[in-house]
Formats: sequence, C-alpha cells, structure tokens
Amino acid sequence: MDTAIQVLGLAAKYELASTKEDKEAVVEELKTLQANTNEAESSTSFQLYVAHVFLMAGMMREALQLVHLGITMEHISLSLDIYLKMDRIDLALEQLSLLKQADEDSVLAQLGTVHVKTATGRSTSADAVHSLSAMSEQYGPSVMLLNCLAVAQMTSGNWDAAETALNEALADDSQSSSMVDTLINLVVCYQNMGKGMASITPLLTQLKASHPSHPFVEGLVRVEGAFEREAIKYMLEPIA
Repeated sequence: MDTAIQVLGLAAKYELASTKEDKEAVVEELKTLQANTNEAESSTSFQLYVAHVFLMAGMMREALQLVHLGITMEHISLSLDIYLKMDRIDLALEQLSLLKQADEDSVLAQLGTVHVKTATGRSTSADAVHSLSAMSEQYGPSVMLLNCLAVAQMTSGNWDAAETALNEALADDSQSSSMVDTLINLVVCYQNMGKGMASITPLLTQLKASHPSHPFVEGLVRVEGAFEREAIKYMLEPIA
C-alpha cells in the first residue's frame, strides 16, 4: 500500500477514535511509520497528513518539524497556523509573506492574512471581518468561514454579530466535524455576552457527549473535577 494512503487512513482513524487510548495508538503508529520510511523526508502528502494528526494531538513541535522546511503553499500555510498557535506572530508574518509571494490571490494566502489579522488583535480584526465577509460571498458561508468570522467579530467586540454567525454555522449539520469548534466558540461568546448557565450548560453537555476526547472537553472535565474536590473540603457538616 502507498505510504501516503496509509497515513491518510490513519488520520481518518484518529478523527473517528472515541477514546484517548485509541487516539494515542494511532499517534504511535504514525511515529513508527515516520521512523521507518524515507517518505517522511520526501513526500509532501506524508508530511502534511502526519503533521495534521500531530496538531490534533497537541504535538505542535513535532508537527512543525515536519513542515517548516517545506516549500509548497500547503507547507507554508500549515507552518503559519502552527506559529500562531505558539503565539509567534512574528514568524507567522514571515510565512504569510512567503504565501503572498507565491500567489497573493490564493485561498491559502487570504486565509493566512485573516488568521494573522485576527490573532494580532482588535487593531486589525475589522480587516479580517471584511475579508471573511467577501470570501463568504465568493465561496459560500461554510462552517469553517463562519467560525473564522465569529472569532474575528469577537476579537472586535461585536458579540451579537458573532452569535449570529455561530448560530448559522450550528444550523448547518452537513459538516459535523467542524461542529465542535462552533459549540466551543458559542460557549465563549455567551460567556462574554453575560448569558447565564441556562444558555451555556446545554452546549457543554452536547460537547461532553459528542466530543469527550477533545482537548477543550478534557480540560473542562479536569477543572470541574478539581473544583468539586476542593468544594468538598468546605462543605458544612450537618448539625445533629
């Protein structure tokens, strides 16, 4: 079997895995494959597929090692996203410059520009909102674009507009793999809008039920468990 196809199958297996153990097993398979094949150094598809799985597993350094020397636009775009996750906007800007040199009008360059402007903060997030609105008109309001728009709107402090975009994304059931991002962004949006737990709890319940191994959910469960353990220490004993 072609190694790139094998890696693609493992990537799909990772996304479908329902437990942390199953996901870790896929990562180990990919590490073994990476160590035992020359394609880790020569195959663009191999590098990108494995890097995407490593990113989903929170392994940013390992993902970056696979793509940071790549010369394709896909390599550069993924490197840009990783640098933003690392809060290295300076390095992300260098990658954005390379994307624009290759093809300034490409979708990857447009998305890279949007991500950098949103990450930079409120001073440039309005430009990101404008660009995303134009892209939605040109390509259609996909769940991914709606989430990007919502994040840019939240960065700009436009909470009502962000909620509108997220509710539109939530109504689109055709891309369920992106729904976890929509739910998490809605939780953040509702918290900043001052909405009560009556609005937020159903979203958290849905997240826990449908995406139990997502890093956001795992972190939330850990914090809730720690809070409950501490709360027990301060419970008042009933007076006989």
